[in-house]
Amino acid sequence: MTDVSLLSAPWRNAPSDRPIGWYCAAPPSQAAVPWSILHGRIGAWQALLDSLAPPGQRWLLHLRAPLEFAAALIACWERGDSVMLPADDRPETLAGVDRVTEGRLGDAPRGHRAGPDAGTPRWGTLDTDALALSLYTSGSSGDPQRLDKCFAQLDAELSVQARLWPLKGRLVISQVSHQHIYGLLFAILRPLCERALMAMSLCRYPETLSDWLARLSKLRHSTSTGLSSDTPNVPSGVVLITAPPPLERLPEELDWRAAPQMLSRIHSSGAPLSQAASEHALRILGVPVSEIYGSSETGGIAWRIQQHNACWTPFSGIEIRDDDQGTLWLRSPFLDTADWQRQADRISLETSGFRLLGRVDRILKVGGKRLSLTSMDRTLGTYPDVLQARTIALPERDTRLGAIVQLEPQSIPQDHTARRALTEALRHHLLETFESTVIPRYWRFVEAWPSNSQGKLSGTVVAHLFRDLQSRRLPRWLGVEFEGDERCRVTLEVPERLIYVQGHFDAKPVVPGIVIVQWAIELAREHLGLQGEFHRLERIKFPRLLCPGDRVELLLFLSPVPPGGERNVKLVFTLKGRQATHASGKALFSSIGDR
Repeated sequence: MTDVSLLSAPWRNAPSDRPIGWYCAAPPSQAAVPWSILHGRIGAWQALLDSLAPPGQRWLLHLRAPLEFAAALIACWERGDSVMLPADDRPETLAGVDRVTEGRLGDAPRGHRAGPDAGTPRWGTLDTDALALSLYTSGSSGDPQRLDKCFAQLDAELSVQARLWPLKGRLVISQVSHQHIYGLLFAILRPLCERALMAMSLCRYPETLSDWLARLSKLRHSTSTGLSSDTPNVPSGVVLITAPPPLERLPEELDWRAAPQMLSRIHSSGAPLSQAASEHALRILGVPVSEIYGSSETGGIAWRIQQHNACWTPFSGIEIRDDDQGTLWLRSPFLDTADWQRQADRISLETSGFRLLGRVDRILKVGGKRLSLTSMDRTLGTYPDVLQARTIALPERDTRLGAIVQLEPQSIPQDHTARRALTEALRHHLLETFESTVIPRYWRFVEAWPSNSQGKLSGTVVAHLFRDLQSRRLPRWLGVEFEGDERCRVTLEVPERLIYVQGHFDAKPVVPGIVIVQWAIELAREHLGLQGEFHRLERIKFPRLLCPGDRVELLLFLSPVPPGGERNVKLVFTLKGRQATHASGKALFSSIGDR
């Protein structure tokens, strides 16, 4: 264990006036958040829990604000409770978790929220073998599985990380959700145990990160030169907790001059970074990325910095071996067993560590033929302009295959003709190796690899990509990119078999305008949390016909409506293709009783 291990509950005796958190966008005099605030929030959550049930319960916990999440988590632990961490607050996710929990806490629908601070919190005992929390796998290779973690497992992993990468009071800024094990360990529990600063909100967007680093650089400079004396414990550096998608999409046009000065370390996990993405991040941010290889089931396994060594170095205490097929086996102090555990990756052992060679062959029967999906993925990857590919068995389609293919931007098909030509070319490419009965039937072409907040192609993301097969009323969803809490950009294709184009019109089928409006509303409810009753449309335009096979981007923006009612909101949408805008307009929504 470290000197301030999880089992020693270092939050109990932390100096109350010492900062625990930092509001990166606040004025300097209001930026620091003392430990006394956390203690007050722990007391408030304990008061709420006491009013709901006796100790020894399991609670569903979903909170986006890091400090409030930490307070609720500690309140449960100190009371003798454990928590269940759902990956998100979607209804289908929560429905399966409710069956094994006493109730919901936090942001989830029908979740209980703590009231005002309720005095000094009560401290209990953190038993080594007691259940601390449960979470779920991503479901990328089957149904999500529940994983239980005891305090000893969490403490063992935190200790290894602290010895290898001590925080030393730096500010931890996270771009990943703490509802997953990686974000929980690196962005919440490590700052708590090492008494480092944590940012008071997630830094989801590159614009926010650039702005925060610039602010912190100016603040540190003014403090060091004696120009500011009212800001206690200005962070000496920043540790960024992130994942491959944000690093791959770092825009070069932003001002990153403060990044090399402020960033002490960058961690990335969820999937290996490509060499190009690693070099891209180093060029822009000026700091090499420390990648972490592991999973929800195993915890951390190994790490690397590609500019130093392409091989992965196992964490202290992790034992690695392979078998005759090159499959990775491990023993880990982060698991509840001392037995060797087989993993789903192939490796090549080397003197300096090991190299990842891809997933173990995924074997299944398609049309009565045995097929290696891994082999098919590799074959697709050899086609010109294909960056990566993943074939998926679709049980609802008699296990016919779907294929997700990431392409260079210039090769993305924009209409039915181009899409059909590319599909036929890929099929012919596969027919050189595979029989016709196993060739994928359903194709999804993407410019950016679709992933969840942890950088994984989760089961939920896969379901989104192929959900139009379940309803001929839906567009073909190909990914979403958020540009703020109230703005997003959804990539769509119009399915050729869309039910709305039948009879509209015989000579040239087109998507009716009202269908486009309905898609905009439904996707805004899904991705931006749009609520309320539809009231009216404003400035609706359809300057260009939308046809089957067309690829478009739907830009959605939620805007408050002053001064008619603070609960009213206006949805602004624009549907754009490569050549022109297909639709634009506004839709006003109001809560019941406001009309």
